[in-house]
Amino acid sequence: MVQSGAQCTMASTPTPKNVRLTISVTPEVHAVFQRMANSMGMSISKAMGDWLGDTLEAAEFMALTVEKARSAPGVLVKEMHAYALGLTDETTALMDQFRAESGRVRGDGGVRAASLRPRAPAPTPPSSNTGGKGQGQSRSKGGKVS
Repeated sequence: MVQSGAQCTMASTPTPKNVRLTISVTPEVHAVFQRMANSMGMSISKAMGDWLGDTLEAAEFMALTVEKARSAPGVLVKEMHAYALGLTDETTALMDQFRAESGRVRGDGGVRAASLRPRAPAPTPPSSNTGGKGQGQSRSKGGKVS
């Protein structure tokens, strides 16, 4: 492999089914993939190729989404809205399930809103050298805290 700054030229011998290409990456990307390649005992070309192969479905999804957005933006917006509504329904169902399971453990049939709020600590006087009384302390007639 030949390196020039953040540009990598894949110099391994490609198999007939692989395509050789030259890509430019940031120094940070290069450093991470170099570390990955070193830790796995492989070339940076193989590490990047394997990573791209492992994430192919996500790249395919992104390509399809961008193509839809460019050809019919309104349709994509409707699909995204439906997806968000579906997430809301799933989240609501999950929260209901948590409430029901929590109620079974406690035996009261549900979670009370007050039980979810954190309780404030008991008030204490500010720390200072003015002789303020702490909790459970009383002042004697001489002005000293007992």
